[in-house]
Amino acid sequence: MTLTIIKNDNWVKVDGVAIDDIDCSSLASNVHAIQFDGSNGHIEYNDGKLNEAITSVSAYSTITDAHATKKASNEADSTANDTAYAEHKASYVWKRANDSTTKYAEITDQLDQLYKDMVADKLDTTGTWATGIKAVKDAHPK
Repeated sequence: MTLTIIKNDNWVKVDGVAIDDIDCSSLASNVHAIQFDGSNGHIEYNDGKLNEAITSVSAYSTITDAHATKKASNEADSTANDTAYAEHKASYVWKRANDSTTKYAEITDQLDQLYKDMVADKLDTTGTWATGIKAVKDAHPK
């Protein structure tokens, strides 16, 4: 396991995954950071004390456990958000507005279509505006 802890920032990185808002208050007040590359590391101090070598991170299991818990929670939240977004994209409202094959024209284009239909005396179901709207409604029925 690789590990970096920045105490005052409550920032922890385990095996390349960084998470902030991890409680690091269990560390001594003079600890600035902990670095561990999987086999060796050191504790950095903020009071002038020389770095202290370490060969294990077992003393920091409460912090690494909190990181694992928060990581799992973040992943669950991300999955839930992805699911909600997929459901939204499958919804009637999203498709009516965003389906690239059959979506409503911009409002300025619709107004131009209406004007041209008026001038051509086609303010019925045969006009450009009416057929465009019908195509979207047919493609995405309620």
